[in-house]
Amino acid sequence: MKLRMRTLKGFFVKEIIQILRDPKMIFAIFFIPVMQTIMFGLALTSEVKNIKFVVAAKPGKLVQEIESRALASGWFTKVPGINGAQVADPEALIASHQAEAVLVAPPEGLEKALERGSNSVQLLLNATNAQRAQQVNGYVQQIVAEVARSNGYNVGGGLIDLDMRVLFNHYMDTTSYMVPALLVMATFIVLLVVGGMALAKEKETGTMEKLIVSPCSVEEIMVGKTLPYFVIGLCIVALILFIGVAGFGIPFRGNLWQIAVNAVLFALSAIACALLISTVVRTQQQAMMASVLYLMPAILLSGVFFPVANIPSAFRWLCYLNPMMYSVVNFRSIILKGGDAPFFWQNCLCLAVISVGLCAAAYKNFKSKLN
Repeated sequence: MKLRMRTLKGFFVKEIIQILRDPKMIFAIFFIPVMQTIMFGLALTSEVKNIKFVVAAKPGKLVQEIESRALASGWFTKVPGINGAQVADPEALIASHQAEAVLVAPPEGLEKALERGSNSVQLLLNATNAQRAQQVNGYVQQIVAEVARSNGYNVGGGLIDLDMRVLFNHYMDTTSYMVPALLVMATFIVLLVVGGMALAKEKETGTMEKLIVSPCSVEEIMVGKTLPYFVIGLCIVALILFIGVAGFGIPFRGNLWQIAVNAVLFALSAIACALLISTVVRTQQQAMMASVLYLMPAILLSGVFFPVANIPSAFRWLCYLNPMMYSVVNFRSIILKGGDAPFFWQNCLCLAVISVGLCAAAYKNFKSKLN
């Protein structure tokens, strides 16, 4: 396969000029990924906050400390107009959505209840969202245990005090975990949709026939049409990474060459997917629909929003065919952990195999369609 650099340069310049002439295309390529990163980076969080919490117990030192620590933690909010000592029906607070968690102590008070044992204290939770309820339960138990121990009470009996150390994400900030994944998601969406539609546009407008009868080879047409979007994908990765580090303050512990290698393989796989889709469809609308149909399962099976280990084993094998998954875990490892070498190269190898497979399938289909 011989590629003439002059031909590729002509394709590259022509595609770039075409992109720059269309403000909507520039908006889709650069502005939308940046806005997605900023919005999702600020909005997406696994932390449970704004929990409406009420302590239904007689006023006392322990009750006051529990309420103070709960409000100071930033997880809980005080329910206005509710006096815990005067709550007659705690379940009614949950049912009416006035409170999400109610700590209920016996009539004699929280101090007497803790002296008899923590089993005499009840925690009512709104478990409509089971995952949120589990986290709220852990928060409340942690606060009650800390207050009880600081006042000399033995909660639960035989508790082991663990010296916990948090590694790689010391403040357990969700943004630091999500931004590397959003980088992959936003870049993949742009390359798949814009790249696929750009190639389908050649068919729809009839210019693909002109390329076929030109002296350009199939390889030159394929590389020339996709190279500009490949470069744009690398620029998007660099832009979002800069926003994450400079704007959100996420740590960057890895090496730039690791980011570059992973970004090249990732962009190659995304462009190959776009090219493969464009060889199947005939119009831009079909390319858009096909991209959307592919993106939804690809994002859900990539580990962007929840761990791959949580996916049922019947569907988990699909994750290992998804190039987004290897890109997500590699970017997270490089940025947050510094990029463990064996882990990095293992994921790069898997990503390279998938990318080569996608490129081969796209090339074969593209060549057969042109012929």
